[in-house]
Amino acid sequence: MGKVRFRGFFTHILDERKRLAIPSQFRNMLNHESEGRVILTPGYDREIAVYPLKTWEEIEDRELLSLSMDYLKSRRYRRHFTFGIKEDRLDAQGRILIPDFLLTHAHIVKEVVIVGEINYIELWSPDSYEMFGKEIEKFYLEDAESIEELRRRKDENTGG
Repeated sequence: MGKVRFRGFFTHILDERKRLAIPSQFRNMLNHESEGRVILTPGYDREIAVYPLKTWEEIEDRELLSLSMDYLKSRRYRRHFTFGIKEDRLDAQGRILIPDFLLTHAHIVKEVVIVGEINYIELWSPDSYEMFGKEIEKFYLEDAESIEELRRRKDENTGG
């Protein structure tokens, strides 16, 4: 697998059949990485996460299949993704069909903010994107300090 890096910010409109045209630079990477096959799942923050199929399969192997189904928290976490998953393939015009249950999850009606999140893509309603952007800005310094503490703790535990 190559090093997929989705970078950038775009705004597109859903068509009348609830299809979304993926920006060409993202489309090219999806076609190269996974032959245009994608997984759509509900995101953590009321967005839709769109993964190249190969990237999603790595997440399944590394994170979801490693969870013990003996524990309620594990089942709930895993089912957050599996209950709301949709597999799709880019059509000839580079569009994906977004089902109603995911549009409802993300509060998307017509306009969609498309954001590259390095190894996957996020789809946001403009209002949610703006609101979450303000939260990111508000907590950036506090989060940056906490992240460094988490990195140091991880390095200490892995000997790295």
